[in-house]
Amino acid sequence: MRKLILNTFFCFLAALSFGQNKLKAELKYKPKNIDEAVFQLEKMFHDTTKQNIMAMTEGQFIRNFHFSLGIWIRNNWGLWKSGELSKYFNSIGIFHPDDMSGIIMTSYYRHLKGIDRDLDKQVKYYQDHWKAANEHFNKLKSDTTYQRKVRERQDSLNNERLNKKKAEWTANKVVTGYLGYQCGFFDLGEQTKVKGTILRWDGNKLTIKIIEYFEERKKKRVIKCNAIQNDMVTIYNHENFSLVE
Repeated sequence: MRKLILNTFFCFLAALSFGQNKLKAELKYKPKNIDEAVFQLEKMFHDTTKQNIMAMTEGQFIRNFHFSLGIWIRNNWGLWKSGELSKYFNSIGIFHPDDMSGIIMTSYYRHLKGIDRDLDKQVKYYQDHWKAANEHFNKLKSDTTYQRKVRERQDSLNNERLNKKKAEWTANKVVTGYLGYQCGFFDLGEQTKVKGTILRWDGNKLTIKIIEYFEERKKKRVIKCNAIQNDMVTIYNHENFSLVE
């Protein structure tokens, strides 16, 4: 699936390049409604690209192309600048450019699949999302009982993730990750890669023994900034690390 997504992405870039050379005037047109948007995408893509898209699930297509095709749509079709297409979406109750591009891509995917785009249901999905989000944030501001429940739920999820990681990241397994080497007031967050074996967990802190510094010239600074002794270091932010399979 990763290969399929990459192939489709490069086909998308090729389509844009093709458009800039041979169909520049035609593809420069900015659609004014969802029908025109779907029609424009239909013209942009080669049959091979369409087949690759159809091989994905709808969710895979929307998630994996939100920051490629989605960005292109938002930037080039005036969704951030109150263009005609943006005004069309406003008229049906959609106001965020991310939601607009999501509806366009979903509708295009369903067009390729030959199924009903179900526009009303798509619009309701995003409206319900923002309604729930607004209610959530308003409650966070004023309802202390709700605040406590949200914190408890978040703590429970965090503990669940941590316990799952502990069960997988056991002693003697190898991890790689990044440690800072600019300690002090002017720390710019610069990091360098290290490899190490897991020694133990202490609560939510991970202790490893470093077996490789990928940039030897930064080793002394890494040791100083992270209070490393005998190549052993306690890591508080282990999200910067991954297990070596």
